[in-house]
Amino acid sequence: MRAARSAPTGFCECLSRLPYNRRTGPAGPVHSRRTTVSTVHDVRGRGPLVGALLLFSSALLALIIANSRYGIAYHDFWRATHPLGPDLAFSLQAAVDKGLMTLFFLVIGLELKREVTHGALRHPRAMILPLLAAVGGMVLPAFIYHVINRRGVAAHGWGIPMSTDVAFAAAALAALGRRVPRNLLIFVLALAIVDDVGAILVIALYYNRGVRPLPLVGALLVCVALLVLARRGRRWIWPYLIMGGALWAALWRGGIDPPLAGVLVAVALPGPSDATADHTALARRLERRLAPYVTYGVLPLFALANADLPLAVHDLTAQGRVLLGVFLGLLLGKFCGVGGVSWLATHLRLGDLPSGVAPRHLGGAAWLSGIGFTMALFINTLAFPPGPDRVAGKLAILMASPLAFILGTTWLLVVHRRAAHAP
Repeated sequence: MRAARSAPTGFCECLSRLPYNRRTGPAGPVHSRRTTVSTVHDVRGRGPLVGALLLFSSALLALIIANSRYGIAYHDFWRATHPLGPDLAFSLQAAVDKGLMTLFFLVIGLELKREVTHGALRHPRAMILPLLAAVGGMVLPAFIYHVINRRGVAAHGWGIPMSTDVAFAAAALAALGRRVPRNLLIFVLALAIVDDVGAILVIALYYNRGVRPLPLVGALLVCVALLVLARRGRRWIWPYLIMGGALWAALWRGGIDPPLAGVLVAVALPGPSDATADHTALARRLERRLAPYVTYGVLPLFALANADLPLAVHDLTAQGRVLLGVFLGLLLGKFCGVGGVSWLATHLRLGDLPSGVAPRHLGGAAWLSGIGFTMALFINTLAFPPGPDRVAGKLAILMASPLAFILGTTWLLVVHRRAAHAP
C-alpha cells in the first residue's frame, strides 16, 4: 500500500516537485531520480484557494468596517501608538508591518533558497522565459508610474506596481483547475519568484529611512555569525532565531526595513545537503511549520491592518496622478510587460514555452500578474507617509488587483471554451 504524499506547504513547492526535461523544460508527471514525485495538480487543492479567500475576506472586512460608524475606532485601534521605552513607541499596525511580516519574508526567503538550490531555478533554461517576462512586468509598470508621477513625493511610488501577489495568482489557477494547463502554474509561480527577488532588492536599496552606518556594521557582523553557524552544520533553531532578532533590531536602527531580516536568516539557514528527499533539513522543517501560520494568520492580519480605506473622507483630486500611476501600472503595465515580453521572447526563440502551454494562455497569466495585493500594499506604506498619497496608492491597489483577477480568470476560461469547441 502506497504511503500518502504530503501536500505542498508553500506556494512555490510545486516547482521543486516537477520533473525537469533538459530539452523541453518542466515536464509532466514522469518518473525521475527524486523519491517524491508529484504533478502540479497536487497544489490545486484547497490550500492556495482558501488562503487567498481568507486574505480577500480580511481586506473586504477592513473596508466595510472603515466605512461604517466604527471606522474611526477601527483606525485608532490599529494606529494608536503604545510606548515601549524612552525612545520607542509601536502601534499594532507597525507590529504587523514591521514584526509579523518578517515571518512572511522568512518563508519567501526559504522558498527562494529551496528553488535556487534544488528546485526549478537550478535549471537556467527553464527560467529564461519567466525571468524575461518578470523583468518586463517590473520595468514597464515602474516606467508607466514614473511617466505619470515625475516630481515631488509622488515620484517615490514607482516600486508599488512592480510586484505580483503569488497567493492570489495561485488561487486563481487553483480555482480554474484542469481548465488550464498544469505547466501554466509553473510559469506564473516562477515569474512570481523573480518578482519577489526584485521587490526585495527595491525595498532594500531604495525604500530606506536614511542609512546609519554603525548599526549596519552590527547587522553585517550578525550575518557573518549566521553563516559561520550554518557552515558548522548547527541544526538547532534557537541560535538562528536569537541572531535573527538581533539582525532585525540592527536593520531597524540602521534605517533598513527590518522585515528583510527574514530573507537574510533564510539564506543562512542550512538546507538539504543533496537533491534527495532530505526533509529533516532545518530550512525545510522551518518552512513547513511557518507556511500555514503566514498564509492563514500573518497575511490576513496584514490585510486587516492595511486595507482599511474610508472612501468618503478623502478628497483625492490632488492625488489623481498617484492613483492613476499605480492603477495603470498594475493593470496595463503588468499585462503589456509580461505578455509582450513573453510573446517577443518566444518569437525570437530566446525562451521556450512550458510543455502544454500555448501563446494564448500567456494573456491570462499576464493579467493575473497584475494582482499586486500584499507586496504592493507593503511597498505603499514604505513609499508614502500617512496621508492622501498613501490612501490614493492603497485605493489603486484595491481597485486594480480584483480587476486583474477577474480579467485573468475570464481570459483563461474563454481560451478553454474556444479550445473545447474547436474542430
